[in-house]
Amino acid sequence: MQGTYFLCGAIIAALLIWPEETAAVLTATSLKIQIFYINYRMKFMAWRMHRQLTKLSKEAGWPSPPPFAFVNLWDREQP
Repeated sequence: MQGTYFLCGAIIAALLIWPEETAAVLTATSLKIQIFYINYRMKFMAWRMHRQLTKLSKEAGWPSPPPFAFVNLWDREQP
């Protein structure tokens, strides 16, 4: 509980002393968290679709798709 008060106090103090830098750090942290959430949600959905495709291919007698591979958002090449 005391750690929470200290963290809140430190953030408020940083906002008062360095408002622009603190806002930039908080924004960057928020954006990184959002990217990680989007990446892992996409990874989970792609894995589920691959699993379903593998099951449907097996039922239809088709060859199974290649093993599941996912490239993280931050590892993809920019166009």
